[in-house]
Amino acid sequence: MKILALSDIHGNEYNLRKILLENKNNIDAITISGDITNFGNYNDLKNILDIIDEIKIPYFYILGNCDPKEFKNGIESKGTCVESKCEKINDITILGAGGSTFTPFNTLFEISEDELINNLKKAICEEITILLTHNPPFASIVDLTRYKIHVGSKKLREFVLQYSPKIYQCGHIHEARGKEIIGNTLVFNPGPVMRGYYAIIDLKNINVELKSIS
Repeated sequence: MKILALSDIHGNEYNLRKILLENKNNIDAITISGDITNFGNYNDLKNILDIIDEIKIPYFYILGNCDPKEFKNGIESKGTCVESKCEKINDITILGAGGSTFTPFNTLFEISEDELINNLKKAICEEITILLTHNPPFASIVDLTRYKIHVGSKKLREFVLQYSPKIYQCGHIHEARGKEIIGNTLVFNPGPVMRGYYAIIDLKNINVELKSIS
């Protein structure tokens, strides 16, 4: 099973359409790890999800800190929002929680580390195939800023080590595109769609290929 992994679209319709066009015939599902809009409202969120709807492939998403918190549970009839939920597709399970921990910028959807972890734990699955958050875990390649400072969540890292999801997709830190192993989990940030980046998850081989628009 192949999954198109997207993050940090930030309302960039052009790049999104190009990525979908290049990959729609070779994927079985789509996962989106937040920041679908760029400080957007309901219409902005719906507009991006409408574009994804066009290719008629199942998709699973959470919101990021630049998305409107009041719609954290998604928009009815638009894909599957996995906010504080564990959803199944075929034999895989996807557990998600959106928003980011507090930033200096007072963005739209910020929560404490405790709330973020509680949102995951109240929906915990027996076995997690894909963990989906916007916020990255601490002390990893995916939470390293351009200033070489780790800004991820220590409690998310602890969660990964405790529950060992097979694959963990995050976003948020645009310059922290990459992948690494934490415990028994393959952790990755596909990079921002707004810069032409995405990834392909190969569930059969538990691998992630980082890609960009051709």
